[in-house]
Amino acid sequence: MTRVQLTLSATERRTNTYNGNPRYLVSFTNGESAPTKPDSMIAQVINNSEYWGVPVWVTFDARGRITDVEVF
Repeated sequence: MTRVQLTLSATERRTNTYNGNPRYLVSFTNGESAPTKPDSMIAQVINNSEYWGVPVWVTFDARGRITDVEVF
């Protein structure tokens, strides 16, 4: 797992997982983007306003998918 300090700039809703949970493609202010991990809790809360416009710690799994976001 990798943990990086980033700032979220946008989310794009993707199709739901097989289990019906949401998936998002998250963009960051540095121009990069990453998907949320399927069936993870982060997809349920990624649109919370507390994460927007402030530096956050973003945790990625080995495949580069977002598994956690924490306010810095």
